[in-house]
Amino acid sequence: MSEAQSIIASLYLPVSHQQLLLPNVSVAEVVGYQQPIKSIDSPEHFLGIVRWRGIDIPVISYEIANGQKAGKKASNARIAVINSIGDNHEKLPFFAIVTQGIPRLVKVSNDLIKKSKKKMGAADAAIVKVDGEEAVIPNIAYLETLALGQL
Repeated sequence: MSEAQSIIASLYLPVSHQQLLLPNVSVAEVVGYQQPIKSIDSPEHFLGIVRWRGIDIPVISYEIANGQKAGKKASNARIAVINSIGDNHEKLPFFAIVTQGIPRLVKVSNDLIKKSKKKMGAADAAIVKVDGEEAVIPNIAYLETLALGQL
């Protein structure tokens, strides 16, 4: 495989106390923060619904879904709209998570990634170090299941 093929354009998405690492293609768009509209009886990890490009998108708190305490919303918070990957794509084409800042582009290749031995939560697929910088690869299927449960 050539070097150009082995590099994946990715995004660091800052959340409370850590950063998520996702391939660019999994993030549909990052938009300015808007307050999600929440129903009364919804679980704590479900922050509510936001309107994006004419459709309603469920917003999940990554931190709470992962058993952590959510931090205070940063002044430069954003909403990252994530492409769904599961079998229910027609019902849930997208869901969103709140970031605690502006995402940052990063080029990732296998030779830059080292797996961490840190304890993972339910919303984590892997904890890695990319060129010495720690990041969490989120369990998109798990987050998607949580979001789907709110539709």
